[in-house]
Amino acid sequence: MILQAWVGLNASDALLTWLSFALGAVEFNPFLGTIALALSVERMLLIKMLFAVALGGALWNRRAYGMLRVLNWALVAVVAYNALVITYTL
Repeated sequence: MILQAWVGLNASDALLTWLSFALGAVEFNPFLGTIALALSVERMLLIKMLFAVALGGALWNRRAYGMLRVLNWALVAVVAYNALVITYTL
């Protein structure tokens, strides 16, 4: 359940990032922002999801469930903040 939440939250973050780009926003993460400028937003989102799945799988494989819980709660805060900003913008 923890791993599914991790993937779901990252998918939500990717969807909100895509919506933000459609509204004219920029990526705050300098690594992902550079990828978005150099390649495309779609490729950046694909790389973002692949990295999230790889990180979640590695933590799950190491049985680092506590770390996944902490990361999930942090990502809940990020997704909620992004959703509020997009809602306020619309």
